[in-house]
Amino acid sequence: MLEYLCDPIDKSVLSLERISHEENGNIIEGNLVSEGGRHYPIRNGVPRFVEHDDVRETVNSFGDEWNVFNFDHFQLNWLNHTVKNTFGSLDVFRGKVIVDAGAGSGMQSVWMREAGANLVIALELSHSVDGIMQKNIQGIDNIEVVQCSIDMPPIKDGSIDGMVYCHNVIQHTPSVKKTSEALWKIVGKNGEFVFNCYGKNDLGFIRTARFYINGKLRNFLSKRSFKFLLYYSRVMALIRFVPLIGFILEKSNLMYRGDVPKGEQYLKRAYKAGLLNTFDWFGSHHNQHYMADEDIKTLIKELQPDTTKIKNLEKYFLRPVPIGCALRLFK
Repeated sequence: MLEYLCDPIDKSVLSLERISHEENGNIIEGNLVSEGGRHYPIRNGVPRFVEHDDVRETVNSFGDEWNVFNFDHFQLNWLNHTVKNTFGSLDVFRGKVIVDAGAGSGMQSVWMREAGANLVIALELSHSVDGIMQKNIQGIDNIEVVQCSIDMPPIKDGSIDGMVYCHNVIQHTPSVKKTSEALWKIVGKNGEFVFNCYGKNDLGFIRTARFYINGKLRNFLSKRSFKFLLYYSRVMALIRFVPLIGFILEKSNLMYRGDVPKGEQYLKRAYKAGLLNTFDWFGSHHNQHYMADEDIKTLIKELQPDTTKIKNLEKYFLRPVPIGCALRLFK
């Protein structure tokens, strides 16, 4: 990992110091020191680039969310939406070094590794790095977990010649622009940056009203307790099965389930999708940005002005956008 890791503040080289626990060549407990003299601990096999006090309550909500919900029932969704509409096939991961920026429960990191990635570096800020992520990656080699903020990734600039992957995450950072610029910098000359952001769909009276109501409801629910929001999400996930009423609920943005691919255990997966997506939609995390098409286009142009090095540019701006579609920017 020292081939890729650096001090997130000044990008200086890190060295290992005070290794206190090592298993099979892996550093379990130790210390990383930068050229500038800053110290970053390794605990439970995870390099830590954030002080505990800096992991705010709004970020902890994501850790609580993933520790409860995981993402293990959503591989079919990931294959039929993200993989199909962004990449076309799983072959895109084969043989690559991948940075999973905002790894959550770590399940997408696992699936990318199973698809043939050589190494997956899972960046996550919340305490899921010590919870569900450890369970999910147990027994799987070449997945390295790093606790950090993805708007200051502790990865050397230009070192990732594979893929920097940030799907359905960047809107939850303090600044979409700052985070995208930081992640773009670590992409190597043969690499790509994959990202998407919630779209601002508020054109017309009905959509404007729906967007307004959704914002007010989220402002209310996000301030409620974890148990209250969990109860609300469970009720909504169940009501979604009621013909017409459930459809109206989702169209009114009072809950969110999204498309659920048909197949084995469909009802169970549909319920879990309604539960997780509704909880996530109204969660207590502070940052939830929505970007208009023109703002996204401006950001893309600043990152990569050569449109021949961008994939999914036309597809991403279709309405409705294909589910799970993300932009692919190449150096």
